[in-house]
Amino acid sequence: MNSQAPQQSPVQPRQFRRQRILRIQLDTYSRAIELLADAARRRYSPITATIGIANGGLAPAQGVSELLHVPTYRINAKHNPTDATYSEATGVVTYDLNPLTSELAGHRLDGTVLIVDDICGTGATFTTLLPELTAYLGPEVALRTVALCRNAGGTLDPDLWIWTVDDWVSFPWEQPPAADAPIEDLPIPSQVQTP
Repeated sequence: MNSQAPQQSPVQPRQFRRQRILRIQLDTYSRAIELLADAARRRYSPITATIGIANGGLAPAQGVSELLHVPTYRINAKHNPTDATYSEATGVVTYDLNPLTSELAGHRLDGTVLIVDDICGTGATFTTLLPELTAYLGPEVALRTVALCRNAGGTLDPDLWIWTVDDWVSFPWEQPPAADAPIEDLPIPSQVQTP
């Protein structure tokens, strides 16, 4: 069994202005997935697989995989103590690699693999998981991190992302948050951001 005890990472507080909830509408989300897939194809080809960090990274990983015609794998990880709005990350990342190892059934990934999450808040989830994946990778694998959003307070930049945000984000697959703050839609993107 690959279920792991929590891993403590140094935590950099995320930036929340607490002025509004940033919402990603479905058409905006679809455009973001197209841009991420295209950027990954142009920069890192050939892409051989995506790994979605569930729960939030699974939908974008599947969307990118569909456009690139590659398989999606899943790993489970949790960084926030709750799903409550403005919940601060603790630096403790719990994870379970069993969904990935079951699907691989002893095989190793090769080529360029995209590790996908919905948001890179502090960077602790990516930082914790990347070294844990090496046992499931071939010798020449390149791992690239991809996120829809990057929090402005974080210190880690993914390899590719769309929006830099400074408030709580509501994603299309989530229930709208129960918050008194106004809703502001993120704009339809025109480009991918890189470090």
